[in-house]
Amino acid sequence: MMKKISLFLLTAITPVMANAAGTYYTGGSYQSPQTSYSSQTYAQRQTGYTSPYYSSNYYSTPSYASRYNNAAATTTAQRTTAATSSQASTSNSKKSGFWVDAGITHEFSQWQMEMNQSGSILSYDNIGWNVLDVTGGYYFNVGNTTMQVDAGLKYGMQWGESAMYDDDITNGGFLQTTWVNADDNNSKIGDQIGHAMSIGTSQGGNMMGFNVGFGLTDFFKWGNVKITPSIGYRYLKYKLETEKNYGLSVDTAACFDVNGEIQCDPAIIINYSDGTQQIIWRDNITDEMQPITSSNIDSIDTASTYYYQQPGVSHSYETTWAGPYIALDMDYIINQNNAVNGRVELGLPGYESVGDQPYRFDWAHPKSVEDSTGMFGAFHIGMGANWTTAITNSVALSIGLTYDYYSVSGADAKTYLNSTYYTDLYNTILNSNKWGGDEDKMLGLVEGTPGDPIAINIKNLETECPGWVCSMSGEIESFYKSMGIRVGVNAQF
Repeated sequence: MMKKISLFLLTAITPVMANAAGTYYTGGSYQSPQTSYSSQTYAQRQTGYTSPYYSSNYYSTPSYASRYNNAAATTTAQRTTAATSSQASTSNSKKSGFWVDAGITHEFSQWQMEMNQSGSILSYDNIGWNVLDVTGGYYFNVGNTTMQVDAGLKYGMQWGESAMYDDDITNGGFLQTTWVNADDNNSKIGDQIGHAMSIGTSQGGNMMGFNVGFGLTDFFKWGNVKITPSIGYRYLKYKLETEKNYGLSVDTAACFDVNGEIQCDPAIIINYSDGTQQIIWRDNITDEMQPITSSNIDSIDTASTYYYQQPGVSHSYETTWAGPYIALDMDYIINQNNAVNGRVELGLPGYESVGDQPYRFDWAHPKSVEDSTGMFGAFHIGMGANWTTAITNSVALSIGLTYDYYSVSGADAKTYLNSTYYTDLYNTILNSNKWGGDEDKMLGLVEGTPGDPIAINIKNLETECPGWVCSMSGEIESFYKSMGIRVGVNAQF
């Protein structure tokens, strides 16, 4: 006869497990959101992304008009009305006054999150954004040095549809149960491993960002290139949701190497009338099996091997990158009407991603997971280039490319469990006919009584996750990257 010892997860012995991919962590052990204890209840999570923070001003020094005008032609009232022609030329070499820049960017991006130990990957691919940005600034002179301050705001809407993948297959899986042979000194039979994959549609997301900065205008010169160093603070937040989610969850009982390929059998669990259980697969459906008759079989189930559909919102994430940066803006004037400029920006933002995953059918709590690292815990590089052309003495048009890459390694992770769900299940088991309210027997504290593995694991989970919040340090690897094409208009006052 065989028996099982439940390790990590609470639901390996019930007929229905989880309803979506998204393995997550529960303290020292891992609990899969795909796992439930009955066919009526369950548990959840999601991700997000945004286009780069940058409006064209971030990639260019915006006071184009003062550079596009021919120095010999600055006879208008652009500078001091009493200036001579030569004085106007000298004044025009320094920027001063206000500027404003606005533009529209179309971006394509990808956001991915990977859990190191629990072996799950969540990815949103080919995200399209249409982004409107407005930035303003002011140049002022302190002695012989020109300084600048600027601030910008951007808002974007997701364009079209993109795909979301919640993958617990290619990067691993979640341990359900270790099975042992009670008749052979509890020798190990094998591990029951869960794998799941779901694919959904993402649309209707949004993003918002802002920045403030301070720089030393044209502080360095490299040949004909003027370089402006600056420092600042940048904030970006985006929200993504997943709908029309389809998935497959499979619990495997045994895996085999067949000519270099791995093939795994799904788990089939036989529940006998005397309360014992047996897991079977193709290589052990022989001598070890008890005779299967209607009198000694209580039920047969396939663990959490099943297909599912979620037509509504299954995942929802809000992700924030925010922190300081340093940047270099480079400007090269081609002629009186045209210029090329570029920007390189390095940032050390903080990272936070808060989401709901499909942990349960009733969607009973607003926050299921939270991944975070403090300021300076993430990395960001932004690059861009613009070509500009003047259309009047004070207005210029621009077209350019942008690129951004954000990453974080070793972010901390929290899973917010629903205490009502677990305590209700615990009390249901306790008050069942089998245990009749005897908690010590149910928890295996009475000699000769093995106890109920689900109840025991719920009690352990409550200890491992104080306040029903499970924490795991250094669990999250995440990156976000995007590339965009931007057109804009800039004006100097």
